Amino acid sequence: MEKVAMRKSLLALSVVVFAFCGYALAGQPGVQVQSLPGSVRRGEQLLREKGCLDCHALKGTGGSRAPDFAQLSLGADSPAGIATAVWNHGPRMLAEYGSTGKPLPTMTQNEVADLFSFFFAALYFEPHGSSSRGRTVFTEKNCSSCHSEVLNPQALDPLLSRWTQLRDPTSWAERFWNHASEMDSATSLRGVKWPELSSRDVADLMSFLSSLPAAPAEGPAFAIGEPLEGKPIFDRSCETCHTFGIAEKGKVDLLKRSRQTSIAGYVASMWNHAPMMHRRGGSLPRLAPGEMPDLIAYLFLQQYFYEQGDAGRGKRVYESKGCASCHEGKRAAGAPDLAATTQAYTPISMAGAVWRHGPGMRDALRAQGKEWPRFQDSEMTDLLAYLNSRRLTQIAR
Repeated sequence: MEKVAMRKSLLALSVVVFAFCGYALAGQPGVQVQSLPGSVRRGEQLLREKGCLDCHALKGTGGSRAPDFAQLSLGADSPAGIATAVWNHGPRMLAEYGSTGKPLPTMTQNEVADLFSFFFAALYFEPHGSSSRGRTVFTEKNCSSCHSEVLNPQALDPLLSRWTQLRDPTSWAERFWNHASEMDSATSLRGVKWPELSSRDVADLMSFLSSLPAAPAEGPAFAIGEPLEGKPIFDRSCETCHTFGIAEKGKVDLLKRSRQTSIAGYVASMWNHAPMMHRRGGSLPRLAPGEMPDLIAYLFLQQYFYEQGDAGRGKRVYESKGCASCHEGKRAAGAPDLAATTQAYTPISMAGAVWRHGPGMRDALRAQGKEWPRFQDSEMTDLLAYLNSRRLTQIAR
């Protein structure tokens, strides 16, 4: 994806309401507290205003003293993963600021939420397709049996130009969804099996279509939708068959399905799902122009920020990291008493603690001769589940 197109698409995302929602109840200690992020636009601004790009690079632009954010994202494909990366990075960040004599920048909870929103949009919505693989997918999936014009070498072919105008996969998904009923009938009449697509197939097809002679020179573009606008679309068009986190007879709980990790994954899932819905219901609910990006953003956000930890494992993490030595009872001198707090803990609040309390934590650990605790794998998710289970149990009393 071109950097200019990516930047334009990032700025297209409106402000998302920042909120914390407690879903866990007493007796359900494994359910995680969910959180919605802030503003993508503000998050991008913060990377510059807070001096993050003095050390880090983003897509090759910025400093070189710390890892490129894009590389860090490879192991941080969830909110807890981002929080783990920020937490583990704390000592190095503090040392870097100490060596330059600069104070650690302050970061409010809302600002941390904005950063999470930026990484959510910038690092997980980017496609990594191959035009050569896309051409192979187009032929092997029998797309050319109905759409031979795509392989027409004449750059000015009017039918070809219709395809190359679909630079945004969400627009592509919206158009096919609104015509899926007709497409399903047409493939059945031709004796062509509906082609199943993977997220890789979708990314490759988009790269292939963007490389055709009549395609715009700037390559594929992405319109990142507004999740809050996507909810009423889901309620209107999808909730008769689907739920999120609610067991309801005759409906599919989407939180029980495998979480998609890219926009291409959602496009592929909707493509594969369309024939079954058509044959079951007779027709598919039509989407108005521009609604698909909002719907996909809502679907992505719901699953992306849903992480179910294990409170039992989290208790072991809490004990093995020695958290109680600073955060319980009389020993909680200057540190939050985690055994008495009513705060809801999320990946955003844990990451924010590094900026708000990092220097004090480092000094307290040094005084005790201890190392900065580090997390790996699912430890952060499990720890959050444990902390929230204790908080909710106390409220229930």
